[in-house]
Amino acid sequence: MNQPQYSKFSPITVAVKKNIRQLRLNTGYSMNEGARLLGVSRKQLEDIETIRNYGCHLDLELLAKMKVIYKTSLDELVSDLPEDYHSDYYQRPRKRVGSSNR
Repeated sequence: MNQPQYSKFSPITVAVKKNIRQLRLNTGYSMNEGARLLGVSRKQLEDIETIRNYGCHLDLELLAKMKVIYKTSLDELVSDLPEDYHSDYYQRPRKRVGSSNR
């Protein structure tokens, strides 16, 4: 998966965020309804679903809630994974956006 160098998310996080958004849309939940079901604000759900550099990271508790709410498996949320667990696919970029190399 190609990913911009400036992203703060690993490719696996970007893939899961896209799957989360697609699941919400496929079930027909609005942003407000999806946020209510997850117990977060609408703004928090926007941050969860965004793949841009200002979104938030995912945690296990949130993924567990989504598994139950969307009646899906974690395998479906995560999709196919590279066999090489040392792959960049699993690495979160550590460079801070906007920082200079001084």
